[in-house]
Amino acid sequence: MNIKKVINGTGRMSEIVRFGMVGGIATVLQYGIYVVFVNAVFHNSHAVVATLISYAISFVANFFLSTYFTFHTQPNAKKGLGFTLSHLINMGLQTGLVAIFKELVGQTLALLPALAICIPVNYFLVRFAFTSNLFKSKSEKRIKPQS
Repeated sequence: MNIKKVINGTGRMSEIVRFGMVGGIATVLQYGIYVVFVNAVFHNSHAVVATLISYAISFVANFFLSTYFTFHTQPNAKKGLGFTLSHLINMGLQTGLVAIFKELVGQTLALLPALAICIPVNYFLVRFAFTSNLFKSKSEKRIKPQS
């Protein structure tokens, strides 16, 4: 697969690959910030605070990377709201699925089948937030797609 074609491509497969790349970057960023805060800033205490800070920074980075890189669009408040709602729905779904799967496969493995379901669902929710007319700005709605 040609990396330039993936980055600039308009096809669904290119979009899915970019979504995965952004998700990976956001995860590494969150974990890296968490480690720095837990070990350097808070000196091995306040893991919950470090989690919140790292998640918030990763979330903002994820929004802008998803906007510009994954979906090749412009950010606006409506898309931010849609992105936030999609992640809240995903978090609820993931939590519920972990509760179900822990009974089936045990606590240690429960997150894996939950993620197998939640990652594709999250892709469609986020894609909806970035491509639906519901979340487009007025200026984006006026621009007609080129044929």
